[in-house]
Amino acid sequence: MIAAHRGQIQILNPAEVVSPKRAGFTTALAALDEVAGPKAFARGVVHEILCEKGQGPPLFFATILACAASQDRAIVWSDPDGRLYPPAIAAAGIPLNRLLLLRPKNEADELWALTECLRCCGVGVALACPKHLSTIEARRLQLAAERGGGVGLLLRPKSAASTPYAAATRWLVSSMSGERTVQKWKVQLIHGHGGQVGKTVILEACRATNSVRVFETVGDRSIPAKKAMGA
Repeated sequence: MIAAHRGQIQILNPAEVVSPKRAGFTTALAALDEVAGPKAFARGVVHEILCEKGQGPPLFFATILACAASQDRAIVWSDPDGRLYPPAIAAAGIPLNRLLLLRPKNEADELWALTECLRCCGVGVALACPKHLSTIEARRLQLAAERGGGVGLLLRPKSAASTPYAAATRWLVSSMSGERTVQKWKVQLIHGHGGQVGKTVILEACRATNSVRVFETVGDRSIPAKKAMGA
């Protein structure tokens, strides 16, 4: 349980909370983990997911990272516009009993709430789509993530990406044409120490089989599909 008291996010029953590990995480999608490198998917940091102009936030890719990073702790998602559809989030693998939705009234409230959530050791992942982010605000989020040990995921348009690399990794996700039951995205690592910066892989989700796979763009060397997390 999470509660707010005197402007601070606190944990109820703290004796039951396990101290978060600072080690990295993997997605169990081999081609994606290979691109990220052994140190890229870290906890206690902020990761940035960008989208092309005219495309919506890459929610599916965000759910994959959130599921992998949460460590059975709370997943907090800022949704001021009511964009999220809970059944779709559940189908992507996020347990609804661990999902907390934020409905901030303005950008200032959103950044404050996101920072407080990242400071909380009971939060495994905090996600948001901030429209504006200054250098100071980006650094504040990073420091909060370091303190709480969780993962911050910022979904932003490519044109609005913060100039300084406050994020540990930065990904560019572009939607591709697919079939009626199959969705595809290009996923490119554009910043990340130890990773294959500039490399692109294809992320594919099949609604009919509830499976996800990632394969390389060159030579189409696919890996076996795996069931979506939480299925």
